[in-house]
Amino acid sequence: MGMNTQLARLCYASKTVKDENEIRQDLMDILTEAIDFNGRHQVHGVLYYGHGKFFQCLEGDSDIVNQLFYEKITKDPRHSNVVLLDLADIDYVKFSRWNMKYASYDKAMLRFFSDRGMAEFDPYALQEQRLEEFVDYLLKI
Repeated sequence: MGMNTQLARLCYASKTVKDENEIRQDLMDILTEAIDFNGRHQVHGVLYYGHGKFFQCLEGDSDIVNQLFYEKITKDPRHSNVVLLDLADIDYVKFSRWNMKYASYDKAMLRFFSDRGMAEFDPYALQEQRLEEFVDYLLKI
């Protein structure tokens, strides 16, 4: 990244268009594409899937992250109801160890949400403080 690069973090939620038993191949394809693209463009982040919903956080050059979201992700037919949860300038990349980390569904994740008054994983319900807590949680697991 160049000297004048502005870094950004973009987080969004979406819903799968597939049945729960058909999602595995989409997840593998999404991760493969993300790791390839992100590796070539110095983009980092995390993907989480559960209860028919996706949460993704992308970090990197602001122009690249925005272009990726608006020109590719929002038009991807594998999901719908794409909602931008947060777009912020950042000073450093938290997920620098991963081009695209995949955080798998587990009981601890259910506790994270139940401790915050939610019955299940629902990325659409993440407000600013909870979103930051969730991103930090994904970083640790």
